[in-house]
Amino acid sequence: MRIRKSNILGTPGRTLLSTALISCIGVASVEAAQCRTTGLRAPVGYHQIPDTAAGGSYDCDIVAPHRGDMNFTSKYKGSDSARNELNKEAYQEYQEASATIREFEKKVIAGADDYQVDGDGPAARDCVLDNLDAWAQADALIPDDINHVGQAVRKWALAASANAYLRVKSSAPQGSLDATKVARVEHWFERVADGVRDYYTDRQPRKINNHDYWAAWAVMSSAVATNDCGDWRWSLNKFDEAMGQIEEDGYLPKELSREDRALEYHNYAIQPLTLIAVMAEANGVPLRSQYQDQFDKLAGNVVGGLEDSSPIERITGYAQKADGLTTAWGLAWMKPWSEAWGPIAGMPEFLDEYGPVKNTRLGGDIEFLYRVDPFWPADGEVLPANIRTN
Repeated sequence: MRIRKSNILGTPGRTLLSTALISCIGVASVEAAQCRTTGLRAPVGYHQIPDTAAGGSYDCDIVAPHRGDMNFTSKYKGSDSARNELNKEAYQEYQEASATIREFEKKVIAGADDYQVDGDGPAARDCVLDNLDAWAQADALIPDDINHVGQAVRKWALAASANAYLRVKSSAPQGSLDATKVARVEHWFERVADGVRDYYTDRQPRKINNHDYWAAWAVMSSAVATNDCGDWRWSLNKFDEAMGQIEEDGYLPKELSREDRALEYHNYAIQPLTLIAVMAEANGVPLRSQYQDQFDKLAGNVVGGLEDSSPIERITGYAQKADGLTTAWGLAWMKPWSEAWGPIAGMPEFLDEYGPVKNTRLGGDIEFLYRVDPFWPADGEVLPANIRTN
């Protein structure tokens, strides 16, 4: 049964939540944040009308749905409470067991890029829907047997697939998508989102971390795709919960506990939080201004840490592992932030050096999606024109 509202608890101290009150005012405002009367909507960039490239054909590969359980091995198997020591053998086992799901994520996002960015036409658009429909018909990602690693994998798959669908749904001509498939896919999204919500609702404070933030982003993306107000409000509540975890100095205690991976996991945590805030503001919910002090501190600490990790090293007592942090996907959150609210010092240089930025679970070609102001004009009625410049 779907849980309609999460209980939000706080506990003082750096190792749990930061306060006993997770902003009562914030929770009240979230509870008042109903769906827009004309429906939830994606940021403006999702609605960019694609060009159609001349000639050629499009080959559509359907990813066979993942079947069976989702009991996956953690790549940190055998690590202590810091969960920071990579187990190469366990990681290989995890990669093999979850390979089909990762392939599905990449395929549907690539299809959305092929349609909206590269102009591969209706065949690319329909390929995204056909892949989603195949997984919906197979009841994929809704197993009876799923462990905590499988729960993590499920929410990431929901984030990628819901964003791929949102992109083709938002930019396709009205009536061009098969209505039967649309209904089946959206019902499947709701069921997968139910599973994500059930697991990430009312978690013990000591367990709440970046996974909860990714769950909120996944469910929010599905909520916009299906216009589900209950899922929408749940995601906003989870954002409130996250903001309540940020300490006065702008760090997240649970991510600091990752010791030499603390910077890595702060960067990982800010990614979904940024996209949640942008999506919310595109629907008239000003999360960033509501939590600007702590949210900006967190983002500033991440950008500053990527330039100079010594501050976070002094706090944790560990030299930071930086491999893979400064990449087109690891820094992708900076583009939406910059376009929505203006860049934090250091962001333009990172984006210039490592762009164009892309991230499958944040929506795909982020450079394309956020090359336009993500927020709608006051009347909210004018669809963005095709503004391709190449």
